Amino acid sequence: MKLFVEVMQTGTIALAAERLHLTHSAASRMLSAFEKDLNLKHFKRERQRLSPTEAATSFLPEALRALSVLDELPKISDAIRDGATKEQLIRILSFPRMGEEIIPAAIRRYFAETGADTRINISVEARHNLKRWAASRMFDIALTSVPVAHPGVRGEPIVDFPLCVILPRDHPMAAERDIPVEALADAPLSLIEKGSILRQRLARVFDEAGLIPNVRQESSTMDVAIHVGLAAGSLAVTDGIFPKSVLDQGFVLRRLKTDHSVPVGFVVPLDQEVEGATAIMKEAIRQEVFNYRAGLNKVLDAN
Repeated sequence: MKLFVEVMQTGTIALAAERLHLTHSAASRMLSAFEKDLNLKHFKRERQRLSPTEAATSFLPEALRALSVLDELPKISDAIRDGATKEQLIRILSFPRMGEEIIPAAIRRYFAETGADTRINISVEARHNLKRWAASRMFDIALTSVPVAHPGVRGEPIVDFPLCVILPRDHPMAAERDIPVEALADAPLSLIEKGSILRQRLARVFDEAGLIPNVRQESSTMDVAIHVGLAAGSLAVTDGIFPKSVLDQGFVLRRLKTDHSVPVGFVVPLDQEVEGATAIMKEAIRQEVFNYRAGLNKVLDAN
């Protein structure tokens, strides 16, 4: 796997083999065996150079994640040898905006309440990857949108977040408390990319209204979609978990008038109980989710 990553990053077997102290022939055999094991064609030769296939490009992020986990194993082993217990290591998995807006406050609450000498490992993943990673047992707490569709995990809802629209303060619709979906029929929109949970919810909202959204910009992360869209003069539709700094830049937040919402909660393994320090951290996260949701209500009501 390391060889595969090196070839993807350098573009040649020769340089990758040199970095890993392998002969060229040994590296070629390893790559062939790796492709055979995975039943994926990673490279094709074009003018004496290796050209990655679409499969290799898709597989690269997964290989990097797997290697990052393997790199953690010696640290975890050292901690265990030094006497660390489950009380001293908490692994948290979250999607980016929750990781930025809520997890830090929960960690402050945890240490303020316990004063414990705890090591905390935080991994941030796109929401569509969270259920798979939580099911792999590499994390103790996963915070994402629920429900989940995976046989090895269960979702525990905390609270629903409303769908919202971010728009310039001087926009004609900024005077509305709730914005009807029909009002967005011709408006240029900036949305998170297709395939994401939030985009699926938005698709249902527009389908039920008999509308096709006028998507001008889209991004793999909601924060980028918001900032790029606003810079381009588009309206951003989000789930209420958003970078609050935009409200200081001449923009306002309004509810989208719909019965649809985004439930946020925990994902935990079906047969694994959350206890000890992890249970305390879980409760701290729950309280900060409630606090964030209450703060969102204040922003919407103030507007």
